[in-house]
Amino acid sequence: MQPFDALTIRAVLDEAKPLLLNRRVDRVFQLARDELLISLRSKSGMVHLLLSAHATYGRICLVKQAPQGAKNERAPQNNSTFALLLRKTLACATLVHIEQLPGERIVDFVFSSTDEVGTASHKVLTAEIMGRHSNLIFWDKAKEKILTASHIVTKEMSRQREVAPGLTYKRPPGQERPNIFKLTREDFSRQWQLLDEILEKKSEGNATESTSFATLEQWLIHTFTGLGRNLSEEVILAAGVKSPVADALKEAGSEEKIWSVVKLLGEERLTFKPAMKKDLSRFTVLSLIPELKESADGTASSAEVQQAWKHFPAVNDLIDDYYCAVEAREQFQQLRERLRNELRSEDEKLASRISVASQHIRNEQSLDEMKRSGDLVLANLGTIEPGQTDLEVDDLYNGGTAKIKIKLNPNLTASQNAQWFYRQFSKLRSRQKAAKLSLDEASKKQTVVETQLKQLESAQTNDELKALRELIIGRKPTSAMQQPQQNKGQGADKKKTGKPRMLSVTSSDGWTIYVGRNRHENDQLLSKLAQPNDIWLHILGSGGAHVLIRVPASKQEPPLTTLKEAAQIAARLSKGGTSGTKVRVVYTQVKHVKKLGKDKPGQVRYENEKTLEVDTSAPMPKCMKQLFSH
Repeated sequence: MQPFDALTIRAVLDEAKPLLLNRRVDRVFQLARDELLISLRSKSGMVHLLLSAHATYGRICLVKQAPQGAKNERAPQNNSTFALLLRKTLACATLVHIEQLPGERIVDFVFSSTDEVGTASHKVLTAEIMGRHSNLIFWDKAKEKILTASHIVTKEMSRQREVAPGLTYKRPPGQERPNIFKLTREDFSRQWQLLDEILEKKSEGNATESTSFATLEQWLIHTFTGLGRNLSEEVILAAGVKSPVADALKEAGSEEKIWSVVKLLGEERLTFKPAMKKDLSRFTVLSLIPELKESADGTASSAEVQQAWKHFPAVNDLIDDYYCAVEAREQFQQLRERLRNELRSEDEKLASRISVASQHIRNEQSLDEMKRSGDLVLANLGTIEPGQTDLEVDDLYNGGTAKIKIKLNPNLTASQNAQWFYRQFSKLRSRQKAAKLSLDEASKKQTVVETQLKQLESAQTNDELKALRELIIGRKPTSAMQQPQQNKGQGADKKKTGKPRMLSVTSSDGWTIYVGRNRHENDQLLSKLAQPNDIWLHILGSGGAHVLIRVPASKQEPPLTTLKEAAQIAARLSKGGTSGTKVRVVYTQVKHVKKLGKDKPGQVRYENEKTLEVDTSAPMPKCMKQLFSH
């Protein structure tokens, strides 16, 4: 993009001064931390002045409308001390003078205001549009004291110049170089001669890097003040000379050609012809670029120029349109990249989830082996001796023609060994069922993510990206992109419930059991859902789920069966309950459980607790199987 230079400021102010001077301030809006919009009124109507000290998009221009509603793109977003003081001081003040420092990107807006006791004074709002050093400084002209600024600059931030309320306002440090807008023919010739001498030294090997220039554009930028890269390129293009310094110095008449363009910049009354490239690569206020001049003269194809360039009736319209378009493009690119990263991250998670679930589903052989081993042990109960470690029997599933060897636990009886194989079969079957559900769900989500990635790459406007963002973060149903108007307004008046949505199951006695699946849900379980007389359960000495038995007001203690089922859930959904061993689960009333702090979600201390011994190798409670359907 093209930065805001001194010539553009001059063009903007030449148009804006007749519309701004001697108008009263109506309102002051702060659109962002470093952006103001001042509305001024007179009998002929309202005028709106935008002052932006943004490091990249800093500018001064008139805009067509002021923020009046939430739907307006320029609606106020910020109300800082800076804006409040401006509103208080400039209420009904009159803009009496506008001055640009010659060749600089600094503009003074002088306001005549009256304080609470009726004393008239002049206040100056200085816009310094200087890249990352840009600032909006409000100061008293008589006392030369700074009242406030959009950016406070301390000693630690800058050794050359402080900007803070109460300090004397000083101009930014100047540059010891000729000003391109005040240049005389003699000064230009002198600098051209120095350039020739530098080239000679370079050919002799005596020139330093700081005094050596490869192109005329570099020479203009480093020799004179008041012009940037884009304006220097336009000057050289308009002069019609070769850009390399060595070639330009060899070409006769190069100096005179460049001067004929440079002297135009110093004329008091310039004719501005604003235009910008439609790809937003650059804009011009003078239209000195050859293709634009040739199109105006009729020597070049007007259709080609119109296809590449957009013309404006006023410089202020050009600046407002150009920077708004650049900002919108930057926002579009940033939002697209952020959404692309989110979708790719989600796609990777789903792919990993599908891989894990597929491994569980492929484990069909282990499931069959557990069922077959249990059946064969049960069929040969009479032949198994106490302490036996291996059982070799005929494989009845293959017609009894082959032998099969089954590993037994010598510490269990024959019947218990058969039960153990059946429990393992039940566990594997439940895991496979859950894995299939997880695989189906992940596959569907992955299809949605892939569709959203395609929509993201084909999106052309910010509105399309914002609609897609709503889908990605889950604020709208997936069908919202295809049917944006179908259910518009439905459900808007529904009140949100205060209680969080928590996973719950029903015990065999009909009691409700809530389960926290992570530390945040564990924290919500206690802080937003639990009642003082509810029963809280947790595995002893290990991390895991918090489980809550909801105790109705008419009852005091849950049945033992419900208590054991809740303890099984707490044990199995913990780090220490996954090895098929016996563990202990503590339980107590919620009123005896205290959270450790806001910065430690899910961590608690408790008292008056009791314990239950839980065998995690026992059959899974029926109510716990409900968890796998969620």
